[in-house]
Amino acid sequence: MKFNAHDRTPKIKTKKSVKIMLIICFALILLSFLFAAIVCSLSINSVMPAVVILTPVLVLAILIAITQMDMDKAFIEIVDDVISVTDYYFGIKKEKIFSMHEIKTAEILIGSSMRVHGYRYSNVGYTYIVFRDHGGKYMFKVICVPETKQFFSKYLS
Repeated sequence: MKFNAHDRTPKIKTKKSVKIMLIICFALILLSFLFAAIVCSLSINSVMPAVVILTPVLVLAILIAITQMDMDKAFIEIVDDVISVTDYYFGIKKEKIFSMHEIKTAEILIGSSMRVHGYRYSNVGYTYIVFRDHGGKYMFKVICVPETKQFFSKYLS
């Protein structure tokens, strides 16, 4: 059995019209920053305001894109009694192997909780199932959706 770590399994397809609207909104936001950078640069005859305005915006956009791609690729695979957790951090694959017998408890936490480690959606409404071993040490997390909640129901306290 394979579960996406941060999305439903299988993923719900985003409608084409929604994707187009998001692209248009993103483009308008970038254009407004570009316009502000050009106006400021022309008003004082220097390129420095454009650099100061556009650099943080581009760095932030790149960081958000990398994080989103990493979260889209993360998954949990369960074969027999072995749990393989595959996460990505800045494109680097991190794989952990656990046994089902190592899990002592699991709890449902909101994404913004400090007890949820690593990448996570912290928006309102997103919850994760966080698994801990017999010593209470954090093991892994998976998004709390009906499929994962049903599969891991015997561990939930």
